[in-house]
Amino acid sequence: MKIPPGSIRSSVFTLVTSTVGSGVLSLPFATSQSGAIPAILLIIGAASTAYFSIWMLLKCSELSAEQGGTACTYQQLAGKCGGLKFLKFTKWVLVINLFGTTVAYMVVIATIVPAAIEAMSSSVDPNAWYLQRWFILLFVVAFIEMPLGLMKEMNALRYTSIIAIFWSLYLTTITIVEYFEMCGDASDDNSPKCFSESFQDERIVWGPTTFAGFAQTVPIMIFAYTCQPNVLPVYLEMSRPSPGRMLRVGRISITICTCIYVAISLFGYLTFTDNVEGDYLLNDYKHHREVLAGGFGLVLSVALCIPLFVHAGRFNIMGGQSSSKSNGVDAPYSQIPEPMESAIFDEVDSMNQDQMNGHSGNHENGTNTWAQYVFNPEVMHYWTTILWLIAAYGIASSIENIAIVIGILGSTTIPIISFVLPTIFMSCLANGRYRLQRYIAIILTIVVCVFCLANLLYQIKDFAGK
Repeated sequence: MKIPPGSIRSSVFTLVTSTVGSGVLSLPFATSQSGAIPAILLIIGAASTAYFSIWMLLKCSELSAEQGGTACTYQQLAGKCGGLKFLKFTKWVLVINLFGTTVAYMVVIATIVPAAIEAMSSSVDPNAWYLQRWFILLFVVAFIEMPLGLMKEMNALRYTSIIAIFWSLYLTTITIVEYFEMCGDASDDNSPKCFSESFQDERIVWGPTTFAGFAQTVPIMIFAYTCQPNVLPVYLEMSRPSPGRMLRVGRISITICTCIYVAISLFGYLTFTDNVEGDYLLNDYKHHREVLAGGFGLVLSVALCIPLFVHAGRFNIMGGQSSSKSNGVDAPYSQIPEPMESAIFDEVDSMNQDQMNGHSGNHENGTNTWAQYVFNPEVMHYWTTILWLIAAYGIASSIENIAIVIGILGSTTIPIISFVLPTIFMSCLANGRYRLQRYIAIILTIVVCVFCLANLLYQIKDFAGK
């Protein structure tokens, strides 16, 4: 299957892979907190708002050209709107979110792999060294994440994206098939109700309908559609980048994600209803091999997503320098149009200027040489990737519950990146235009932030009560 780099197909694969990940495991649990129909409506609503935020980012990039130089990254848009301080704030919000998502995906790997292996064989010792979190993550980081994370272009991952999408679709299919195989089993008192019978139960259809339930559901839905940090990097690597082509990529990607999310949310919930776990694959699927294969497939899918977050995080840390094409020739780390330099590169440039003006002594010259080497884009590419994966490995090895990471991200950095920042960019750059869109963005941002803040407060209350 030929997938030209920078094509719409390649961009769709990359964006879907970076969107569908660990968040899908909590969707059945989120459905149990709100009910089947409200959850489906929330998924569709989250999809619509995600597409709207993508439109705002691309529109803001287009409007920024009116101020001289097109802004092609979150950092550049922040620099246009609020100067260097706002740029630095935006940069580190993005980096923290991408790093937190990397940790969340590693937690999924370290949780599912031992559970799946134990389910496959009752003779396996759960305390065996090869089933420990530290070893599983070490193996995955060393042989999957590091080699893929060190690649210089996200287009290089377009074939691994096909694998990730295949397993996502497989897991969706298995979730549906398992429900219909398990429902109405007379030999099992805990078997789920069949489809028609389930929709006669008002609690299943409409859920508990409480503010607390929706406060838990909304951040999970938002987390499931978090693709905004990867939108502009994917846009930059398109062979013929244009807002229209990228919006088409966004529509196709979000439609695919929505179909997957609705199926897994509905049938994962109907299978276990109120007993569904935060990670629904940890429920009792009676050791069915198809589900175990789906679990391993999800692990593979999640493992292939992590390099995308590493790439986007490195892209932000390095001040917007990334691999790109120049006249059809590979040009690693060539500057994007009208770049907004990061503080690190500004400092190096300043030291270089001091050296040219003769203000540096021998010791300072040595420091300048060291700084030029360490912050050289080619060298920085390697040490930022290595440090990123080592730090994520250390944290993920000590966290056993993915809900902790998703809850923090879904209530803090994700609403900022997905709603607050695009709304600020739009309000700043529109110059009185797109009034309706700006009002919609402000209302959506307020509503989302209220639910996310409520969820964070509920989590703090639950943690304090333990």
